[in-house]
Amino acid sequence: MKHYFVQNPNSGKNQKIDVIKECVIPAAEKAGIDYEIYDTTCKGDATRFCREKAEEAKQAGEAVRFYAVGGDGTLYEVLNGVVGYDDAEITVVPKGSGNDYIRLYGTEEQFLNVANLINGIPLTVDGLKVTDQDGVFEYAINQASLGFDAEACSKQEAMKRLPGAIGHKTYVLGGLYCMFTKVYNKFRVFVDGEETWGPFIQATAWVGQYYGSGIKGGTFADPTDGLLDFSIIHRVTSWPFMFPYMLFHWQSKFDYYKYPFVDYLRGKSMTIDGEGKSFDVNVDGECRPVSKVTFEIVPAAFTFILPKDTPFFKDIESGKTSYVIDQGKNLEEPRRSKLMKKYKFHKYFNQKLKGYGTKRK
Repeated sequence: MKHYFVQNPNSGKNQKIDVIKECVIPAAEKAGIDYEIYDTTCKGDATRFCREKAEEAKQAGEAVRFYAVGGDGTLYEVLNGVVGYDDAEITVVPKGSGNDYIRLYGTEEQFLNVANLINGIPLTVDGLKVTDQDGVFEYAINQASLGFDAEACSKQEAMKRLPGAIGHKTYVLGGLYCMFTKVYNKFRVFVDGEETWGPFIQATAWVGQYYGSGIKGGTFADPTDGLLDFSIIHRVTSWPFMFPYMLFHWQSKFDYYKYPFVDYLRGKSMTIDGEGKSFDVNVDGECRPVSKVTFEIVPAAFTFILPKDTPFFKDIESGKTSYVIDQGKNLEEPRRSKLMKKYKFHKYFNQKLKGYGTKRK
């Protein structure tokens, strides 16, 4: 097996160690593996490189493994290069500021132990296909969304230019910026063909559980169950309430799903239609404008390598990790509908003035 360490040289500028020199090369040399280190040159270069090497391995009838040495953006490019190649494996040597996908499987320190990755545990995980109004598609391994969080993500690059703005701080700053313009979205949302009522703050599809440099939004998502988790936040309250809700319950406390105006459910696909209006879509941290987009599950899409000392399997066995959706008895019907009645903004502005409904199933 050939091992390729695909590094984004611009990632992890604030990291205190040289990941390649201190983690990768010593472990690779000690293990005696056939390896190559490749520095990407521009956006999309990792996808091109991985696709070419995966095709070469396929023609030679050999297996190949790609290590995304960077953040979530590097992993996104690597997986889009290997999708469809059954003998191509992927994993992460964390170097970026986010590294959200790997939080489900262990710590950054465990993934930085490259020796434990070389001798790691393969896990077949699901993928997420994202297709826009023009039929252009891409793949994610973690999440995809439209609405407030996607708009905040699209502003992260600009926020990184501010002094001291790294990691989760960039998402918070982007969120604060979008709080003034991106919390009342009138696109249409369909889950497995059935429409749910608006307006919306955001709608997200999950394979993993974390994003935005540590926000646990896919609370109950199972990366191996062949289904997507969907979190849909309806806009039912006024600005003074919405601001602390998104700032604390979404970005900090991660208990956002416990509110009656949130739908957390499972399915195979979600289509979001802007009806001609453009919105930013966030696909594993990569953003672009769309007017219509479909998120659909791709079961068993990738082979992801976990560190040999991962707590992932033990946590499932012990019950520490559970994939059972639990929003509490207060959010079950008819109690949910009763709780909704307290939101006067929704009753008078959304329903009576704008004509939005409250039907739930």
